[in-house]
Amino acid sequence: MKNLKKKALAGAIAGVFAFGAGFYAAPDSSLPSLTIMQAAEAAAQWEQGAITAEGFGTPPMGTYGSKASIMARRAAIVDAQRNLAEQINGVQVDAETTVENFVISSDLVKTKVSALIKGAMVVEEQMMPDGAYRVVMSMPMYGTQGLSSAIMPAIRPNTPPTPPPPVISATITAQIQTSGVGYTGVIVDASGMGLKPSFSPVIYDTNGRAIYGVSNINYDQAISQGMVGYSSSLSSAQTLPRIGGSPLVVKAVQVRGGNNSTNPVNVVVSVDDGDRILAANAQSQMLMNGSVVFVR
Repeated sequence: MKNLKKKALAGAIAGVFAFGAGFYAAPDSSLPSLTIMQAAEAAAQWEQGAITAEGFGTPPMGTYGSKASIMARRAAIVDAQRNLAEQINGVQVDAETTVENFVISSDLVKTKVSALIKGAMVVEEQMMPDGAYRVVMSMPMYGTQGLSSAIMPAIRPNTPPTPPPPVISATITAQIQTSGVGYTGVIVDASGMGLKPSFSPVIYDTNGRAIYGVSNINYDQAISQGMVGYSSSLSSAQTLPRIGGSPLVVKAVQVRGGNNSTNPVNVVVSVDDGDRILAANAQSQMLMNGSVVFVR
């Protein structure tokens, strides 16, 4: 029943603009499309900063030539938009919440997400030998035309960032200050721990202190580039522009969910490493600028 509701929701989102555009939906239900399970597993292409989906369409019976190809392309676009909606629904906002929860509970979020899907770009298309049509559509994760522009206002109001907690250890503060390194960002290495990406992750220390969360980042930065960047390896993380040329690298000790969820979207560092992050931040304000990358 839950899967049926998800399919209906995704179809409804796509149907809002599919009907208005006069698109002909492909009648062949066996054409390839993303399942709910695949959408939940893949979620979104966080490292590339975009969500992509493939769609297939066939022309109505009795149409031929250029009209048939136009109708097949329109059907493929509708199919891709539905698949985008399915993927978007499964994106984690935080440990407890997915985009689907916001779409269900807020007409404003639903309207914004529908408009973003309608504005998704066709980045690849192909006429198949049998007359069917294939398209690949892409929608950015971040920016004014990205998913973040619909989700961030629902997470937090447009208010100035709040300062993170103070450093506990004066010794660590002195070490950072005398190191001669001006840290430009922080990389938290949680590779191999099963970390799941989300829009609103938290860095905790082992005492439960929240080192970095959604209230600590500049609002515009959160929309334009997200709270954190994600990378599949430490070496690739170190090349990302958002963390600058001198990132502080710390190793996560575990990943965790929130207070009411086990979804592992948050990272946990040692108390000393939490202090190192905070002491480095006191020099560069890297947390407010979102100069944070998680390796997963």
